[in-house]
Amino acid sequence: MKNALVIGVDGTIGRALLSGLKADFNVTGISRKNTDYSSASLATIAGQVEQPVQLIICCIGVLHNEALTPEKNLKHVSEQQLLDYFRVNSVLPMLCMQAFVPLLDKTQTSVYLNLSAMVGSIEDNRLGGWYGYRSSKAALNMLTKTTAIETARTNKQACVATIHPGTTKSAMSKPFSGSVEESKYYSPEQSAERIINVAGELSARDTGRFFNWNGEQLPW
Repeated sequence: MKNALVIGVDGTIGRALLSGLKADFNVTGISRKNTDYSSASLATIAGQVEQPVQLIICCIGVLHNEALTPEKNLKHVSEQQLLDYFRVNSVLPMLCMQAFVPLLDKTQTSVYLNLSAMVGSIEDNRLGGWYGYRSSKAALNMLTKTTAIETARTNKQACVATIHPGTTKSAMSKPFSGSVEESKYYSPEQSAERIINVAGELSARDTGRFFNWNGEQLPW
């Protein structure tokens, strides 16, 4: 059985992915229960994961919490909020790539996916606002692209990419769901299934790209 790793199974999509992959993969889930996401902690976990790994999906991310609310305009931007967004949405996923990309299988197709967001696309930004979330996801896209370029030099079978999962029913999306059409508001199981399906279609030629939940390539 192939090996898979899901990072961030505390969250709605992470839990659904963990469940959805179990039929076809030996799955390891990582959560705040077993790591503080420091480099040292992640390195320790990497040494315990059954290798090689054919699929890794990182679901770490934050849109809002008790301390964070997406900024509507410039006057709402603060230094601390920007730092918080970048730490969770950019820095921690980067540390995970540093620890776990070397585990990807080199003998067959292997995929590493970071959950990004369409609002992190610079080209697609037509509404503005959400400064911290947008920019931290854009940074994640760049970090993923850069990691993909380096990884391709030593692992010709790997695809390192980002994916937009679609607006998924969760605590994260609930406060902003009023303007979302019901037909475009997906269950966690549906989003997980789509992510797994896209991952199954990827190969090394797709490395360094940004995908939508339906497999279409999105602009950076």
